[in-house]
Amino acid sequence: MSVWTDTDIKQILVFSEDRWNDDNNKLLIKNGSEACLTPMGYDLRVGEFGKKLVQKRSLVDIAGDKSVQIKPGDTALIATLESIKMPKNGMISAIILSKVSQVARGLSNVSTKIDPGWSEGELLVPVQNLSRETIQLKYGEKFCTVVFLQNKSTPSSLYSIRSSRKKFFKLLAQTRKESRKKDVISALFSLFMIVIFSGTGYFLFRETAGFPSMIAIGTAVERISSKFIADWLGRTSM
Repeated sequence: MSVWTDTDIKQILVFSEDRWNDDNNKLLIKNGSEACLTPMGYDLRVGEFGKKLVQKRSLVDIAGDKSVQIKPGDTALIATLESIKMPKNGMISAIILSKVSQVARGLSNVSTKIDPGWSEGELLVPVQNLSRETIQLKYGEKFCTVVFLQNKSTPSSLYSIRSSRKKFFKLLAQTRKESRKKDVISALFSLFMIVIFSGTGYFLFRETAGFPSMIAIGTAVERISSKFIADWLGRTSM
């Protein structure tokens, strides 16, 4: 078994699924970029979704929020921006390792692997915050490295689709839709509160000093209430 350098990877790397389908020897990295290639691998980037496992068991729409906050001692599953499909000939496997730049911050991924014949696309990478500070991972940020290995021989069997993983990705896919729904509900609630207080203030005080005071009170109530609404919506989606 030998490690593939960027020179080796470039010879089989494709970014189009059509090209991967036409050649059993090709490695597909969908949404990939040659800028992410390293001398001995490829830097994976933070994708659209994540799942916090310890401090708050919840799904996170990283693309919508632009980042995910990982608290000290927390573990999170991060979906990669890239979708990987290994060569269909089964001659390549891979391991996912931490990036030194992330380890320096206190963030380390739990080493995992990619089986020969893997073709499900997105990867789920568990990361752990070992520091005493909250660590932010931004959407599109490089957070771990996949190292490709040349197998000495063809494996006895290739990776087979696991239904539990497909169900989890289906759940992740629902997060963005749910997030948009929450945003609409929160926005309508905020508008409702401001209209109520503004209308009441104008009815009671007209153009006197009491009118802007009512608007200020309504804004304060709206901000406080919105936080409780957001927390409630978060709990109902867990």
